[in-house]
Amino acid sequence: MKNSNSEYTVDDIITKLKSKANPDNLEGMARFGISTENRLGISIPFLRKLAKEIGKKHKLSLQLWEKGINETRILASMIGEEDKITEAQTER
Repeated sequence: MKNSNSEYTVDDIITKLKSKANPDNLEGMARFGISTENRLGISIPFLRKLAKEIGKKHKLSLQLWEKGINETRILASMIGEEDKITEAQTER
């Protein structure tokens, strides 16, 4: 998951997330009327664990947010640095 510089890349994270995609979770969401568009069906506990491994990385969080996948946005909110978020970013 880390490159040779011991840094996480967006592509590595997305690959890992897609490998953990769970269609059964998406079916459960759909039954409760939750849109499954742009979702992978990954559990929040897994995202929390991954966020802890990554640590606070504001630039990476902005890159993940831009991918538009629900789980990348949740992860972005977990690894972002609150004091660096602008009002415009909050509105997005």
